[in-house]
This record gives sequence, structure tokens and C-alpha cells, in this order.
Amino acid sequence: MTRTESWILAGFVAGFPWNPAEQDWTADPPRAVPTVSDCLADLFPAERGIEPWLQPLIEPWYRSLQQAADAVRHRPSDSRTAHVLSTSVTVTVATELAAMVEMWIGDLPHPIRTNLAQPVAAPPGRTLGFEVLGFDTGRFHSWLCYRLDTQARDKLGIRTGDAALLTSLDDAQRVADMANNNHGTHDGTPEDVSWFPALITEH
Repeated sequence: MTRTESWILAGFVAGFPWNPAEQDWTADPPRAVPTVSDCLADLFPAERGIEPWLQPLIEPWYRSLQQAADAVRHRPSDSRTAHVLSTSVTVTVATELAAMVEMWIGDLPHPIRTNLAQPVAAPPGRTLGFEVLGFDTGRFHSWLCYRLDTQARDKLGIRTGDAALLTSLDDAQRVADMANNNHGTHDGTPEDVSWFPALITEH
């Protein structure tokens, strides 16, 4: 699934899968979709002991598995099952993503910026697949936000796996290239969103 690429940990999120509403535009995804984008999923922060003004800039990201797991343990009671997901990127994407985050937040201690500056692999977990993410002024959009899954199917013949994630890095890179090449077109995405493939692991 991951070829022979070296994967670098970007960060962790803690929260719930995205549960698409029963509407026409969400007819295809399954009823529970793992995603690290807080545009779709209900992700939550933890007490980090940082300046309050900084917290909105780094949410919903955690630097370590311990921090993310603590957020799950300390969450309010809820009937839903929370999980911890990590995001990893290739060496090439890590360099580009680090530059984008630094351009946006400077030298402030964003978890992703900190992790990419001290590259390590994600801890062991269950590999779920690949999500195509788009970075835009601190937010990480999912490819599902713009229904790039539909375009990938219609234009590239690429289909998702059971969890609405892609099953190969090659497919994820092709979707990211399609999105980046279609900026500003009728079915494209905003020009200030930079798309890249990410490996999603559940812990």
C-alpha cells in the first residue's frame, strides 16, 4: 500500500469520524469516514498549557500520540466512539508542507511544524489508507470537501476503498496533481489551497 517511501509523521488528531448526512451529494461515502480535516469531522482539543491566543492557530493538531490519547480520555461523555489518527507524508511533501506552515505561522510552535523539523516515523497503528489534504492558511481541507472523489472517479477512473480513503500513494498523488492543476476552473478548487497525499493511521 505504501510502496517503499519513507514516511514522516506530521501530527495527530483526536475525535470522531465524519458521518455524512443522508443527502444527494453525500450518497457515495460510507456512513463513517475517517478524516483529519476539522472541516468535516468533529475533532477536539485538549488542555495544552499554552497561551490561549495560540490554541486556535494550532487546533485540532497534537504533536504526540500521548497528547491525542489524553484528549480522548478526558473528553465529555458521549455515545460515539472517538479515535486517534496520525497523518504522515513523504519526504518531498514534508519539505513543502513545512515551508507552507512556516510561511503561515512563522516560528510559532505548531505541532506539525515541530514534528516535520524533527522527522520521525509515526508509531505503530492500523493503516487506513490515503487522504488527499489541502493546506490553506492553517486549515487542512479534505478532498471530500470539494468532492474530488467524484472527479477522481469520472476523470481518472480512481475509486476509494471501503473507508472513503485511497488505497495507493500513486492514486492519491494523481488526485492531488489533478486538484493542483485545476485551480480556479469551474470544477476546480480555490487557487490558495495546496493539495498533497497523506497516509492516515489509526492508533
